[in-house]
Amino acid sequence: MPSLLLPRDLLPEGLKALPQRPRAAHKGSFGHVFVLGGDAEMGGALSLAALAAYRSGAGLVTAIGHPAARTYLAAQLPEATWMDWPARLASRLPASAVLALGPGLGQGLAAHDLLREAAALPQRQLWDADALNILARFGPSLLQGRAERIFTPHPGEAARLLGSTAATIQADRPAAIAALCARYGGIWILKGEGTLVSDGGFLDRCPWGNPGMATGGSGDVLSGIITGLWAQGLMAVEAARLGVCIHARAGDLAAASLGEASLLARDIIAQIPRALRGEP
Repeated sequence: MPSLLLPRDLLPEGLKALPQRPRAAHKGSFGHVFVLGGDAEMGGALSLAALAAYRSGAGLVTAIGHPAARTYLAAQLPEATWMDWPARLASRLPASAVLALGPGLGQGLAAHDLLREAAALPQRQLWDADALNILARFGPSLLQGRAERIFTPHPGEAARLLGSTAATIQADRPAAIAALCARYGGIWILKGEGTLVSDGGFLDRCPWGNPGMATGGSGDVLSGIITGLWAQGLMAVEAARLGVCIHARAGDLAAASLGEASLLARDIIAQIPRALRGEP
């Protein structure tokens, strides 16, 4: 896989900031994120993504999950609303919704059916975790709709999406993300050391982050951050770039306080406000 572009480091002055909130704003002014995931044994991933979306500024967040996962959300995030996995999504979602697909979704038959329907919807979509694993099984033909999409694989998921290996992905990460863009379209975020962002026409690299962020739930937090920013009116590319950097900076702030070995995904969420304010 030949590298097509050289990565350019993302810098604070090059990131699109969230606009100042008007005094007359209400919760509907800042978008509605729907997080689809939460299989019976994976409600924690759903809750982390939902909480991160709220902490990033989304006005409303709704979690859509298996009924058995509802207790996770009730315990961790009473501000969010809940929907059981429905027979159909189309009639339940406003046109302006932003969907985070995959946190704790699982790969059972119900997850496959839900993702097939979601893929055909026109609402803005972020694909992560098991949504990517299901996409790898079906290939680009699954992406029938014309929705704007952001995809956030780690190297293992990227390898499955390209029929490759994680070692090959890591050996030439710019080439790997270029191949993902070419095969599936959309905006891609290849997670890992020096997280990359690309749509095939540009290639950005995040210079922040630390090994302590290699912990369960960290990717779910990133999904929530990006969709929370996207829901507030940023363009998809702007939300991807800013979300990656906010996630990494929050991780660095958490590691500075707690140490890398002790860092948990919830600690990243706790530092989102400081990262959004640009605190050193």
